[in-house]
Amino acid sequence: MARPATIRSPFRLLTGLLLAAAAAGQEPASDPSLPGQLKDLRALVKDPKMEGDLRAGDLIQVLVKDHDKRNPKDLDKITAAIGEVFKLGKVRPPEQTRLYEQAGQALASLGKRGAKDLRAGVTDERIKDRNYARLRAKLIESLGRTKDEEQVDFLLEQALRSPDDLVIAAAGGALANFTELEVPKVRDVVKRLIGRYGEYVAKGSQLDPTDPNAPIDIGPQNARATLAAIKEPWNATLARLTGQSFSDAPDWQRWLNKNKDWQPPARKSGP
Repeated sequence: MARPATIRSPFRLLTGLLLAAAAAGQEPASDPSLPGQLKDLRALVKDPKMEGDLRAGDLIQVLVKDHDKRNPKDLDKITAAIGEVFKLGKVRPPEQTRLYEQAGQALASLGKRGAKDLRAGVTDERIKDRNYARLRAKLIESLGRTKDEEQVDFLLEQALRSPDDLVIAAAGGALANFTELEVPKVRDVVKRLIGRYGEYVAKGSQLDPTDPNAPIDIGPQNARATLAAIKEPWNATLARLTGQSFSDAPDWQRWLNKNKDWQPPARKSGP
C-alpha cells in the first residue's frame, strides 16, 4: 500500500524556505503569514476592554523570535508594528503596563533597528505623567540594550535632568551598555555622571534644620533618596566604562582629578 503524502505545515514550509535561502546566500523569503499576524496584533492592542494584552504579548515574542533570519522588509514592518503598541488603543493604566514593557524588550532585542521606535515609546505623551515613572525606567533600560550610540545623549539627559529617581537610576545604568563609544565621548559621559553624583552627595550631606520655625527644605531628604536609588546602577556604569571600582562619588572624583587622560578599558593596549 502506498504511503500517504506528508502534509507540511505553513510554518515548516517557511522554515525550510528560510534555511534554503540562507544556505544559498540569498535574502530570506518574505513570510506570507506576517500580514495576518500584524493585523491580529493591532486588533489585540486596540481592544477597548484591553483583554487581548496577554495574547498580544505572546504574539510580539513570536514576531521577534529568530529575527535575524527574517526578510529585512518583513523586519521593518515588525519593528513599526511593535512601535505602534505604545500609540494604539486605550493607554494602559500605570499598574497594567506589562504589554508596553514586552514591546520595549522586543524592540531592544532588535538592536539599533528597534531604538528609534523604542525611544518614541519612552517619550510618548500618553505616559509622560509621573505615575508612569516605573514604566519609563523599564523602557529606558531596554533602550540601553539596543546599544544604539545615537541614544547616548538622550539617556545622559534623562540621567542628569529627570525629576524621577527611578528614571535617573535606570538611565545612568543604561549607559553601561556603551563601552565602544569614542574616547572623548565616553570621558564626557563619565565626567558628567561623576559631577552629578557628587552634587547629590553634597546636598544629601546637609543637616536637616532643627529650628521648627525655619523654612522647610526637603532638598537634602530628596537627594538622599536619589542617592539610594542611583548608587548601585551608577557605580556599575562608571566601573564598566572606566575599568575602575569605587563605591562613592568622592572616590570617583579623586580618581578623575588624578587621571585626566584616562583610557577606557576596551582601548588599553597590551596585557
